[in-house]
Amino acid sequence: MKNKPNKPNKREFSLVEDDNSNTTDTTNTTNTNNTTEKLKVSKKTTNNNIKPKKNSVSNAFNNLQTFRTRLPIWKEQKNLIETVKNNETIIIIGEMGSGKSTQTPQFLLEAGLASNGSIAITQPRRVAAISLATRVAKEFGSKLGREIGYSVRFDEMTSNSTIIKYLTDGMLLRELLSDPLLLNYSIVILDEAHERTMRTDILFGMMKRAQEIRKSKMKPLKIIIMSATLNSEKFANYFNTAAILKISGRQFPVNIIYCTEPKSDYLDTAFTSIFQIHIEQPAGDILVFLPGQEDIEILEKLILENASAIPPEKPKIITCLLFAALPTEQQTKVFDPAPPGTRKVILSTNIAETSITIGNVKYVIDTGKCKMRKFNARIGMESLSVENISKNSADQRMGRAGREGPGFCYRLYTEEEYTKMEKETDPEIKRCNIASIILLLKALGIDNVFEFDYLDAPSRNLIKRAMEQLFILNALDNQGKISDLGKRMAEFPLEPTFARVLIASQYMGCIKEAIDIVSLLSVDSIFFTPQDQRENAMDMKRKFISPLGDLITYLNVLKSYEAHKGEVDWCGRNYINRRNMKHVIKVRKQLNQLCDRMNMSPTNTCGDDYETILKCLLFGFFRQSAILQPDNNYKVIVSSQNVNIHPSSTLFNKKIEVVMYAELVLTSKPYIKNVSAIQSNWIVDFAPKI
Repeated sequence: MKNKPNKPNKREFSLVEDDNSNTTDTTNTTNTNNTTEKLKVSKKTTNNNIKPKKNSVSNAFNNLQTFRTRLPIWKEQKNLIETVKNNETIIIIGEMGSGKSTQTPQFLLEAGLASNGSIAITQPRRVAAISLATRVAKEFGSKLGREIGYSVRFDEMTSNSTIIKYLTDGMLLRELLSDPLLLNYSIVILDEAHERTMRTDILFGMMKRAQEIRKSKMKPLKIIIMSATLNSEKFANYFNTAAILKISGRQFPVNIIYCTEPKSDYLDTAFTSIFQIHIEQPAGDILVFLPGQEDIEILEKLILENASAIPPEKPKIITCLLFAALPTEQQTKVFDPAPPGTRKVILSTNIAETSITIGNVKYVIDTGKCKMRKFNARIGMESLSVENISKNSADQRMGRAGREGPGFCYRLYTEEEYTKMEKETDPEIKRCNIASIILLLKALGIDNVFEFDYLDAPSRNLIKRAMEQLFILNALDNQGKISDLGKRMAEFPLEPTFARVLIASQYMGCIKEAIDIVSLLSVDSIFFTPQDQRENAMDMKRKFISPLGDLITYLNVLKSYEAHKGEVDWCGRNYINRRNMKHVIKVRKQLNQLCDRMNMSPTNTCGDDYETILKCLLFGFFRQSAILQPDNNYKVIVSSQNVNIHPSSTLFNKKIEVVMYAELVLTSKPYIKNVSAIQSNWIVDFAPKI
């Protein structure tokens, strides 16, 4: 690898100047007059009794207030408040470390700008929503869930007193179903807007629509768009605003180290880099960016297996993991400081790129890879594959090493590979299956989805494919109008296929089994297979295998797991991923509660009537059925795409005439995973619109 010190104007994230402002000193200073100042909340707020709690006089509270005054955004407080007062929509470009995500809603609340409703602040990821709400509650001197709360899928901590609510973009979209104009809110802040998730893109249009309607008839709605990296002019044109506020960050220099030649095995290179840093470099935690959960768990195992080789005079290594399927309580462990005499190694997906700050990270290892969903509208096929990240993502990852002091970023790719990266990733709405978003728009009363006010419109082919899928699922009628079934499907915070399966399970008499399978499909895999124990792992797996395929096999594992009460030893002996099984149980509990609220009994069961279970699944997955070909490959019935059963499937090399699958992945060739054996006549009976 070669060192490349970052240039101040590109890497140190110096102050961004507004065209109409003078250069501001970026030196961090403390306003001693504010270090012990208590938070003051205007009497104009919705809850006139909001005030800091008794413990606000404590040293911890005072320290938090001192920390707030040192954030770069603090000196912009007056300017920010005035800008919001004088404009319907503003765009805030706040660099990493500026404090925009925690301080902006507090400034607005303290200024009395929440007099007509609460403040909502969206995040693309649940861990960010929860961690930010937790932090702001401490700064506010409030118990989490009272004045400061959060709402993420299947988990909410709010009350009637909540005035600042952090929530995922998906949850705010769901609130629109019952409150289309979001009358409960006076200000909506769309944070990390540069990530351009499908849900965030739809929120742009829905917020703009609600703001326009509320302007003349009722209390106005203020919209704030926030990001560290954003095409501000594009957003300003879309929202018809000239109010752009630029706030410097607090970014220390980061020394970038590139590979001298391309690396074919990013996992091996990451493993080597971790131990080189640990042995050779001073104290400081290591943050490693990896594509997905499987890579994270493989690397964690390699680290733990080789930890004994660390010289005794060196600190011990502890690993912390961060990926979407990890339970919330385990995700938040990454924020805990490492115990004395240890160095923390955080293995994360791109979750850690933005929104969250993990303390004491001095070293970043960037594989330059991420998992990305793509949808081929021509053949109607979605895939999840490992792709190169964009320059923006690479720079965000690099910045994680410079939040608290000078740091190092080890890029496991060459400088030439970096220069060839795309500047930014295409918005999800232009590359993913948008069926869930189209269904939601229809449920929100947006009938002509082709003419919806998108920031970046998806192709007509993408929209047509989504509508075709929803029509086949009976969510839309022949005229493209949402059906009663479609409205019910939209109430589930799930992909349309899963929602369709759960609704079908009610009259098929297998709600329990349908919930179990949807929960089991929420994780990458319930098995783990060590490289050096493949035969043993396969031998233990055979006891669970059903000739009907993977999904019934998963049910068998779940039954046995529960019979053994999830014992650690049992999971180890049977090569069952206990972490993922615990996540399955948690998701199932949440789905049980959801079905209860929708008058569907989660105890309704068909027992071991596996034919009924598979027929029920076919209601949602019949588009994902394939027929065996003479060359022993398969052809997807809907798209005629040639695919192969993945080697990890229990039906690999079994030559089943017709199969149904839950996932397609593209590696060396198209593979189908989570495969089940079905009968050809079921296709005719259960998929007449195919």
